Amino acid sequence: MNAETAGAVPANQGKTKIVNLRDKEVADRSAAVGRPQARRRRLLALSFILVVVLPVFIGSIYFTLIQSDRYVASAGFAVRGVNAGGGLDVLGAFTGLASSGSTTSDSYIVLKYLKSRDLVERLQADIDLRALYETPLADPLSRLAADLSIEEAVDYWSGMISTSFDATSGIITFDIEAFRADDARKIADLVLQHTQELVNQLSESARRDAVAFAQSEVERAEVRLRQAMAELRKFQESEQSFNPAESAKMQAELLAQLNGRLTEIQTRMRVLGKSVKPDAPSMVALQRQADAIQAQINKQTEEMTGSADTSGADGSALPDLLERYETLNGEKDFAQRAYTSALASLEQARVEAGRRQRYLAVYSAPALPQEATQPRRLHNVLLLVFIVTCLWGIGTLIVYSVRDHLS
Repeated sequence: MNAETAGAVPANQGKTKIVNLRDKEVADRSAAVGRPQARRRRLLALSFILVVVLPVFIGSIYFTLIQSDRYVASAGFAVRGVNAGGGLDVLGAFTGLASSGSTTSDSYIVLKYLKSRDLVERLQADIDLRALYETPLADPLSRLAADLSIEEAVDYWSGMISTSFDATSGIITFDIEAFRADDARKIADLVLQHTQELVNQLSESARRDAVAFAQSEVERAEVRLRQAMAELRKFQESEQSFNPAESAKMQAELLAQLNGRLTEIQTRMRVLGKSVKPDAPSMVALQRQADAIQAQINKQTEEMTGSADTSGADGSALPDLLERYETLNGEKDFAQRAYTSALASLEQARVEAGRRQRYLAVYSAPALPQEATQPRRLHNVLLLVFIVTCLWGIGTLIVYSVRDHLS
C-alpha cells in the first residue's frame, strides 16, 4: 500500500502543475486583453474631461462670474394701410410669401431694415453707437472692438437686436440689448423713429409711383391739346374764317334759295308764255331775272365744288378748306377727349395712391428697463452642457465605429 501511495503522489503533483500552467496562460491572455481595454477607458475618460468637463467648467465660470449684465428695451408695432385692417394678405397667410403692394411685403422690408447697415450708420450718426457698446461695463467677449469694420459692426449689431414677425396679425417686435438701461431705451427709441421714417418713405414712394404715370399722361395730353388748338387758331386767322363748315352750310342754304327762286321764275315764264309772245317785255324781264339767278347759282356751285379760281384768303378752294378744317378740328376734339380722360385717370390714381398709404401703428413703445434680463446664466450653462455632451457622444461613436470597421 505504501509503495502504491508513494507512486501516486508524483502523478497528482504533475497534474496540478499542468493545471497551474494552464491557469497562468489564461491569466496572461486575460491581462493582455485587459490592458488595451483599460487604456481605451482611460482615453475615453480623458476625452470626456477635455471635451465636456473642462469646457463646462470654463463656460460656467464665464457665464456666472464674468459675462456682463445686459438690459433689454422692447417695442412692438405693425405696418398698416389706410384701406386695410391688417398686415396680412391671402398669399402670405398660406405660403409666407408677400404679394406686391401688401403691408406684408412692407413688414418684411422693415425686418430687413432693423438689421441693416443703413440703420447702423444712422444710429452711429445720432448717438455714436460704437461708443455705447465699447463701454468698460462690458466684458471683453461681449464688448464691441474699436477696430472693427462696418460689416463686422453690423454683425455685432445683429447679435444685440432680436426681431420677430407674426404673419397672422402682422405684428413686429424687436428687443434691443445694451449694457446700461438708459442706453437700451435710447437706442430703441431711435430705432423706432427711423423705422417710422422708413415706412413713411415707402408710403410716399408708393404714392408717387401710382400718380407719376397718370401725371405724365396728363402733361402729354395737355401738350397735344395745346398744339391742336394752336394749329386750328392759326388756320382760322390765315383763312379769316372761324368755321368753314358753317360757311359752307350757309352757301348751301343760299344755293337752295336761289334754286327755289329760279324754279318760281321759270314756272311764271311757262304760265305767261301761253298768253304772250317770247319777246314781250314781261317775258324779257323774267328771262333777265332767271339769267341773273342762274349766274349766281353757277358761281355758288363753282365755289362749293372747287372749280372757282379762289375761295379762301390763301387761294384754297372751299373743299380743301373744309378738309383741312375738319382734320384740324377732329385732332382738337380727339386731343380734348384724351385730355379729359387723362384728368379722370389722374384723379383715380390719386384715390388709389391714398389707399396705398402706409403708417406705423405702435402698440408698445420702448420703456426704461428696471433690471438686467440678459444673459440667462443657468440656461446658458445647461445649454453648454447639452451641446458639448452631444458632441462628445457623437465623436465617441464615430471613433468606435471606425475602430470596429478597421478591426
